[in-house]
Amino acid sequence: MNGHTKQRIVFFSLFYLCSFLLNFLWESGQGVLYTAHQELAAREYVPMMVQMALLDALSLTGIYLFTSFCARSLLWPPHIRNIAVFSFAGLVSAWTVEYISVNLLRAWSYTPDMPLLFMVGLGPLLQLAVTGLAAIFMARRQAGFSNE
Repeated sequence: MNGHTKQRIVFFSLFYLCSFLLNFLWESGQGVLYTAHQELAAREYVPMMVQMALLDALSLTGIYLFTSFCARSLLWPPHIRNIAVFSFAGLVSAWTVEYISVNLLRAWSYTPDMPLLFMVGLGPLLQLAVTGLAAIFMARRQAGFSNE
């Protein structure tokens, strides 16, 4: 295995790990803004947060690969166009899941304290774009890639 291949493996491993950890923190922090979460015991709440963070990390991997396709580069440089594509895809993905889950399926609901934007919670709307970009920059730095 050559050095470039190792660097890619390190990047994607770190990207998934950072995505998971950042989303676990984000999900746990905003949990109080969902009505059903306030009633859950820790033995139910923590595994649910782990499951959601794993799914978020998987979603971010898909969004990253979509951006790679658009950029025509697996390890695309974090230039404004690529960041915009990634962020837009993250916002659209998050809005779609939240809108369908809250407004159509009624799978969950927000407390009155959740700020709304375009009929979905502001925190969930921003989550994938913010945590995904942070994970990209963290993973690129640790894998030895330039963030310029």
